[in-house]
Amino acid sequence: MNNPAIFSQTFDIQSHHIDANFEITLPYLLGCMQQTADMHVDSRQLGWKQLNEKNCFWAIYRMGLQITRMPRKYDTITVKTWANPPQNLIQPRSFEILDATGETIIRAQSLWVILENNTFKLLKVADVIGSEVPELLGDQQSFEIPLKIGRIMTEGTIPAATRTVLFSDIDVNQHVNNTNYAKWLIDSYPIDFLQQHRLTELILNYTQQARLGERYHVFINNAKESEHLAAIQDADTGAEICKLKANWVIR
Repeated sequence: MNNPAIFSQTFDIQSHHIDANFEITLPYLLGCMQQTADMHVDSRQLGWKQLNEKNCFWAIYRMGLQITRMPRKYDTITVKTWANPPQNLIQPRSFEILDATGETIIRAQSLWVILENNTFKLLKVADVIGSEVPELLGDQQSFEIPLKIGRIMTEGTIPAATRTVLFSDIDVNQHVNNTNYAKWLIDSYPIDFLQQHRLTELILNYTQQARLGERYHVFINNAKESEHLAAIQDADTGAEICKLKANWVIR
């Protein structure tokens, strides 16, 4: 049962939620986590509607997942989330994903910010929802997942893929939904690699917003066999949009 401290939501993994390996797709997994976080803040009257009345909105800044195993077709999962104490401009939020037996199969940590609607200026969490922050805080600690990705060198390298932003990529804020960057990364790999490897960790750092009709290069640095670094950049200006780190093991 949901409570103010730890909010949970259950999801059934259907056939249209899985990939060729019968595992949940990353966009759907991240979407389940985002939906649970949205429902948590909505339940405390701190969601999109209330922030929009204050001319601002929640935006994810960084996300990190540690994956023991991916949910599979017809699995039932429970996503739990709770907020951690705010850090000036940053609102940390933790996640735990359990299978039907109650075993934790994925842990995640995320960092959120509040942006002004028109200028995208960063606002202090305490200035917007300060008195209500305790309503979101859980009684569990955050997970120790390093979320910062350093500079990724892409000069002189050939992109693994180039994407043009389509209508299905964008959300109500008129930019690419944060769950789609992971999809862009996965789609940039050869199918043989994806069939022979499984993901054990994924870190995402969001830098700028990708917009409808624009083109973006996906660069993957796989100098290390198990750890791959990726950068998504504007194809025309070279501006960095998102950085990702993926750890893989052989199936």
